[in-house]
Amino acid sequence: MRRSFKLFSVLGIPLEINISWFIILGLVVYTLSFGYFPMELPGMPSIIYLLMGIVSALLLFICLILHELSHSVVARTNELPIAGITLFVFGGVAHMEKEPQSPKVEFKMAIAGPLMSIALSLFFLLLSYVFKFLSFVPVAIAITDYLSFFNIAIAIFNIVPAFPLDGGRVFRAVLWHFLKSQKKATRIAAGLGKIFASLLMGLGFLGLITGSIVSGVWFIFLGFFLLEAADLSYRSLVMKRAFSGIKVKDIMSANVISVPSGISIKNLIDTYFFKYRHNCFPVIKDGALLGIVTFHDTKDVPKEEWDNKTVNDILIKLESNMIINEEKAIEEALTELAHNDIGRLLVVEDEKLVGIISHKDIIRLFKYKEEADRS
Repeated sequence: MRRSFKLFSVLGIPLEINISWFIILGLVVYTLSFGYFPMELPGMPSIIYLLMGIVSALLLFICLILHELSHSVVARTNELPIAGITLFVFGGVAHMEKEPQSPKVEFKMAIAGPLMSIALSLFFLLLSYVFKFLSFVPVAIAITDYLSFFNIAIAIFNIVPAFPLDGGRVFRAVLWHFLKSQKKATRIAAGLGKIFASLLMGLGFLGLITGSIVSGVWFIFLGFFLLEAADLSYRSLVMKRAFSGIKVKDIMSANVISVPSGISIKNLIDTYFFKYRHNCFPVIKDGALLGIVTFHDTKDVPKEEWDNKTVNDILIKLESNMIINEEKAIEEALTELAHNDIGRLLVVEDEKLVGIISHKDIIRLFKYKEEADRS
């Protein structure tokens, strides 16, 4: 199941939305439509509150995009490629293809997001004053007032020195500058991030006990997200450092078994999946690489049709995020693996299949290097 869906590209940067955002979207619309706006503007029809909630949620979505784009633009100006942006809870993640090379670059990138949110807050505050001066309908004023509050709340929340929030990255940049070690700085900042996340979750459970259901759910959800993100960010840095200088060709499986596109599904299962016990195989036709077929794909075909259907009917057609050059660094392979749902990359050289590399191969190498460093 896909966890993120691509929406569109902005400034050449692919924008994805994580499925967790849909949960948050519903929670935001519910909170605004049945809590905040009825308190701010009592006595209006329920449909008006619902429309206000939907419009506000969509504008919040745009604000979050601008927040993340500010990080990405600063990254690009400092020669840090951005593979894409994924929106999560209370913001998003700009996927950098490599880590900042200095504390100064880290600081500039991190502070750009809160500054953008502050600018947006001031913009909506000014807009509210203009609407009030022109005697606009109270609905528009209530929405702009909320957006001003939301953006300043985003800025304050993100400036908390808890990694991987923007404030945590600023904190890491300062630690990195004084400790002269990005790894140590990340470990300390991520540890603070975990403490902050645990406090949020504790407040959330306290809210549930005392009857503050909505705020309790918010805090628990945010705390859980930050806890996972802090741990993942530190592990990601350690992993990238462990793979420094290692290329795809160094760990790929060179003896690749491929399957012809014209064989039946029954033949595929009996001759390939049962015999070699791999989860997937590259698919070829007349020497040309067409894509990949997984064992999971065969489950969608009724057993009585296995003799009539061919591999060509169920293969996943070749896309750019499924292939990689053997000279690429392992870090780039990890980035590409994060953007496909197969867990494998086909290694292609001069349009010919020369190997295959999986997420498990990289994890296994990382564990070996960890054990070697400890011994």
